[in-house]
Amino acid sequence: MRTQFTQDQLADPALARSEQILRKCVHCGFCNATCPTYMLLGDELDSPRGRIYQIRDMLEQGGAPDPDTVTHIDRCLSCLGCMT
Repeated sequence: MRTQFTQDQLADPALARSEQILRKCVHCGFCNATCPTYMLLGDELDSPRGRIYQIRDMLEQGGAPDPDTVTHIDRCLSCLGCMT
């Protein structure tokens, strides 16, 4: 995944590590078939790939996320099905 973090942002070790993790996503969508919330709701924003996009946007823009983003992120069950 392409990111657009500034050098100042990447000076933060936690954000630099987050950027490395985000870059590993190649947008293939294979994770969608293993995600319970995506399978139930069918909304791309409730899929692992959709959440990665939202997390990237939150980190790049800084500040508090909007309520809709919080809802989609909070729907993640942390089952790690997307990691297998």
